Amino acid sequence: MRLLFAYKRTFRLNLLKITPYRQPHNKFFIMESTSKTKRITIADIARESKVSSSAISSFLNNSDNGIRVSLDTQRRIIDACRELNYQPKSDFAQRLLYPQRGSVCFLMSSASPGGIQHQYFGQMLSGVVSALDDPTQPVAYSLFDPYIDYEAEPEKLPQPLRNGSSTRFIAASPPNTSLVKAATKLGVPFVYLGHHIDTPGLCCIMPDYLEATKSAVKYLAKLGHKRIAYLTGPFGSELGNMTAMERGFSEGIREAGLRLYPEYIYHCESELGEFPRENVVKAADHLVKLDTRPTAILCFHDPAAIIVSAHLQSLGIKIPHDISVMGCNDQPEASTHHPALTTVHFPLQEMGRRAVQEIDKQISLGSPEESELIKLPVRLVERMSCAAPVGAA
Repeated sequence: MRLLFAYKRTFRLNLLKITPYRQPHNKFFIMESTSKTKRITIADIARESKVSSSAISSFLNNSDNGIRVSLDTQRRIIDACRELNYQPKSDFAQRLLYPQRGSVCFLMSSASPGGIQHQYFGQMLSGVVSALDDPTQPVAYSLFDPYIDYEAEPEKLPQPLRNGSSTRFIAASPPNTSLVKAATKLGVPFVYLGHHIDTPGLCCIMPDYLEATKSAVKYLAKLGHKRIAYLTGPFGSELGNMTAMERGFSEGIREAGLRLYPEYIYHCESELGEFPRENVVKAADHLVKLDTRPTAILCFHDPAAIIVSAHLQSLGIKIPHDISVMGCNDQPEASTHHPALTTVHFPLQEMGRRAVQEIDKQISLGSPEESELIKLPVRLVERMSCAAPVGAA
């Protein structure tokens, strides 16, 4: 991985209004920069686009000469350049005219512990890399600050966005909406993974979070559980994945004809996006000390479920004989924990692969006019940590 740096000023390029660039063989094929009979010049582009040479030069060189180049004029310049197969010498103009030739940049919040080394995001990146047509193509990795207002301070945007050294962007981790808005204004192909941000021109890809917890509850109810607890994130969390999973839990309880016990929903406090072990242990202790304790505990992710399972076993509680424990995500540790954790699989690698398809589609067809949300299906992974409650018919 490598970080890409530097920038002078931003520009707005609306891909919706630009004729797609179609290469003859594949998107990494680079055509000859001149014809045998004539080298394409700025004057040729000016005649084809009916735009002044000074405006073309200002736009293609990303220089501020006091000339304002409107979006319609940008479209005409780019269309003319592609029609004439103009091959500029500068890397900036090459990326501007033919974004297929630029690198993909994977963006993450600087507040996400572990960064790309966290297996959750690592699986997404693995999917991205596997979907690239050219396995030798570099993939940039950069961080964004979750607290900066990038619309107010565009000079602080992640450097691959600022200097155009990358031309296709895939972001993950809890979002900074100002970053998303700034990126869509730039018009670069941009996809967000794991979260839905309702911003025109943005494509978001995520697991079907609501269905994940709903299907988990239905599975536990089918085993005979009537008292199902849910360990979730901080109370009042505005993260879309948290709220969707809480809603899925409630809907699953209702559709299974069960009673929703408020005391069985525990909001676990987080620190910098992570859930310290002591907080999860506190949640488990609270649930098992209730006068009528639950027969099953569903956790919003596998690391919490693994902590709950291990802690309860240390108290002499047998899993799943006394209490069933279930997670969500299907992290690698879920299969090696004892007993192996029943969970719901999130298609993280498929999300990364789909993101590459979507950014390439944006290059060919333009960004979506409205916010686009793609939900990928989840699936139950049945292992050894869940069983029918004692006494169930």
